[in-house]
Parts: sequence; structure tokens; C-alpha cells
Amino acid sequence: MTENGKKRMVELLLTFCMVTTGGLIVCVVYINIFGPHDTLLKADILWQLLAMALLCSLGNFIHPYREISRRRIMLNRCLHYLYINAAVLGCGYGFAWIDRGNLLMPVVMMVGILLVFVAVASVIWKLHAKESEILNRKLKEYQRIGGV
Repeated sequence: MTENGKKRMVELLLTFCMVTTGGLIVCVVYINIFGPHDTLLKADILWQLLAMALLCSLGNFIHPYREISRRRIMLNRCLHYLYINAAVLGCGYGFAWIDRGNLLMPVVMMVGILLVFVAVASVIWKLHAKESEILNRKLKEYQRIGGV
């Protein structure tokens, strides 16, 4: 596997872990808002959350690992956000987390999606910025010692 492939795999696993954690937190809040408080949940919900997190994590492949314009970056982020909404709301309706007649349920879920999306995107952005900083520092050092 190439170095880029390894980085993408690590990022995918990190995203999966963060989305799973965020999804679990949103699930608890969601159940406290909409569900009876004495509800016992089946273990199926855990598998459903894992499936949703994997589906959402695959959206990372919308972002290429090459130089692209700022406009294209913003377009990719918007597409990624729309993909995440479609995936989570699709799971919500498919797994019957959302009652079709209740308009507040998808709205609350979309707020949860936004919060988790921003949190995960921020962590990934900071990791990329740190990696860029390290590469730039190494390049300057290489140039300083006469490599170029």
C-alpha cells in the first residue's frame, strides 16, 4: 500500500471512530427528546449506528489527495455535507429512527448531523494543517542545508 493509501486508511478509521462517537451522542440526545424515557433498546441500534458511521466515513473519498482550487474544495465540502445528510437521513428513515409524520424529528437529526460534521471536519482539518506545517518545515530545512 502506498504512503497516500495508508494515510487515507488512517483518516478513514479516525473518521469512523469520531462519527460513531458523535452518532452515539446524538442518538442519546435524540432518544431523550423523542423516545419514551423508559424505553429499552435492542442491540440492533448499535449495528445500525456502526453501519451509518461506515457509510458516512466513506464520504471522505469525495476529497481528492491532490492540489485543487479553493472553489473546488468548497464544492467538495458542500457535496460531502449533502452526502452525509442523505446517508444519515436515509438510515433514519430506513431503520425507522424517524417517524414520517413528525417534521421535528428530521430537523433535530439535521442539527445533530451539522454538529458532528463540523466537529469531525475540524479535527481532520487540524490534522492536515499540522501535517502541512511539518512538511513545510522539512522542506525549508532541506533547502537551508543546500538540497536545492
